[in-house]
Amino acid sequence: MFYNYSMKKKLPLLLFAIAILAAGYFFAMRRDDQDIKSEPARSDSQSSSSSISAPNQSASASSADSSSQSFSSSSSSISGAMNLDAPFIVQAPFGNWSDPVFQNACEEASIVMAMGWVNETETITPQDAKIQIQEIVSFENRIFGYSTDTDVFDMQKIFNQYFHYQSVLAKENVTLSDIKDSLSQGNLVIVPAFGQALHNPNYTAPGPIAHMLVITGYDPAAKEFITNDPGTRKGSGYRYDENVLFDAIWKYPSGPDAPAVPAGNLKKAMLIIGK
Repeated sequence: MFYNYSMKKKLPLLLFAIAILAAGYFFAMRRDDQDIKSEPARSDSQSSSSSISAPNQSASASSADSSSQSFSSSSSSISGAMNLDAPFIVQAPFGNWSDPVFQNACEEASIVMAMGWVNETETITPQDAKIQIQEIVSFENRIFGYSTDTDVFDMQKIFNQYFHYQSVLAKENVTLSDIKDSLSQGNLVIVPAFGQALHNPNYTAPGPIAHMLVITGYDPAAKEFITNDPGTRKGSGYRYDENVLFDAIWKYPSGPDAPAVPAGNLKKAMLIIGK
């Protein structure tokens, strides 16, 4: 009798405890279910788009039109001497001036130096210079049908088509201020010239007729352009009086044959290379 009475007395307490546990379990399951439903499900496409950045369309557009966007028409002044760090090579890397390829390689050498500057190459060995010049000459012969002389517009095609580099602009009827402005904006400038009018004492007399050289800087105090002149092994950082160089600038023609000595006013042109 004691056993049955004791069990009867404890039974309501046991049932009450079970009821409390069941209610707590039901409430917890309901909260878990609400937390899961509060975050909307994401599809695979939504998940990937949130974790992978979309392409920068403005950057793509600027690179596609870099030749027009890299150069400003605004005028700038050069307050102090400036000189861009472009590597120097001579157009006849091993002194083989009698070879027609290297005798006429001032344009190709100027391009090699410019692309060295673009790629931030500190030095170019004579062997590398020779190979690069020969490869550009082969490209010219294949595309143009000649390589003796190439004007600034043909040179722009070489940058665009051979090197696939677009930040290059050929201009005609340029002024002295145009060259200075381009340099002040951090651009490299290549100019064609009547070589004999440069009066460079390091040239074999009387000097080349059609010549091409790189202008790397300008010194306003001395009124001198600083150049990398591939026509002489002493051409690294060679300085020309600004008026001597500008007067010698000549937009000579492209072609398989060397042009005649020019007469009269020389038409001006330049090739701007930006980064």
